[in-house]
Amino acid sequence: MSNLGNLGKIGNKGRQGRWIVAIPALGGVGAAISLIYVMQVPSGVRWTAFGTALAIAGAAGLIGGIIGFLFGIPRTVQGTSGATGDTQYQGNTNLEQVSDWLTKIIVGVGLVQIGRSLPALTKLAASMKAPLGGQPSSGAFGLGLAISFALLGFLFLYLWSRERLPQELLLAGTIQVQLDKRESVRSTALTLVNRQLDSLKGGAPPTQDELNKAIAAASDSTRLQIFNEAEHVRNSNWRDKKPLMAMSIPVFRALIFSDAEERYHRNHGSLGWALKDQAQPSWQEASDELTTAITIRDRFNVAGWKLYESNRALCCIHLISGLPAGDPRIGSLTAAVNQDLDSALKDQFARQMIATNDDLQRWLHPPA
Repeated sequence: MSNLGNLGKIGNKGRQGRWIVAIPALGGVGAAISLIYVMQVPSGVRWTAFGTALAIAGAAGLIGGIIGFLFGIPRTVQGTSGATGDTQYQGNTNLEQVSDWLTKIIVGVGLVQIGRSLPALTKLAASMKAPLGGQPSSGAFGLGLAISFALLGFLFLYLWSRERLPQELLLAGTIQVQLDKRESVRSTALTLVNRQLDSLKGGAPPTQDELNKAIAAASDSTRLQIFNEAEHVRNSNWRDKKPLMAMSIPVFRALIFSDAEERYHRNHGSLGWALKDQAQPSWQEASDELTTAITIRDRFNVAGWKLYESNRALCCIHLISGLPAGDPRIGSLTAAVNQDLDSALKDQFARQMIATNDDLQRWLHPPA
């Protein structure tokens, strides 16, 4: 039985959509027949009659299509398909009542007026006779053209509403759900970051784990916005408002956590600067972060950013000052400082930083 069911599904899937080509093809046949018909019309009005025939066909197809659309609009019911619970489209919830009302009105009026349909069609045929060339058969041809294209329009939009509209509605609903979810993730991440950066004003800051998860779930554009906010707080307050500047440190840590592939050197660089500039500097950790920033920068061949070297040199100088005389690490740290300063002095921005930092100046120009 299951094999037969699968074969039936395959057969149905193969037949789906044939109407979307067949019905317009029939419309093209109707246009060709109209062209053949007007060949018997006097040449002076031949193309006018052909244009009129196309206009009649188009108007009839449009009217029939609107009615077919109203009859075919699907209804939505919540799926009862067991585990999935997906929404199944059998009609549109917003248009359902309107389509019900209009279809009932159309059917009702049609039944009431069915006895007058023959005189009305006779009058319609008579009115189309002259515009279609005035031939004895022009009225009958125009009536047949209108009825044929009305039926084609009805069938086309009825089938489209039944087969294609549910897919479009489902796709639109899925896209909207994804957009809502993305906006919710973005809002959550920005809210937590603002709580962190404004935590000195009151309120409990988020945990590092909360920041990590929220920022990791956010999009790249949201992470860029978060980085810019944290960098603004760090850069604006590192001299005079160090406690406020330190509020950016958990944000940079979360940005680094979200960058599993280590593509962005600035996350590590800004964290290194913040660790160096906080009220109780973490010289070793700052140096490690700046080293990572330099590694990423060089891996992607990013030009500039020699401030990393000048700041790492400063960190190493303070690490040396905290070591006892004769410590074997002093030699390697001294060589690292000199190497970083040689590299940094080639960059104008790093030179400015070196020229205004007392510790670096004393290293370069030790007192006699």
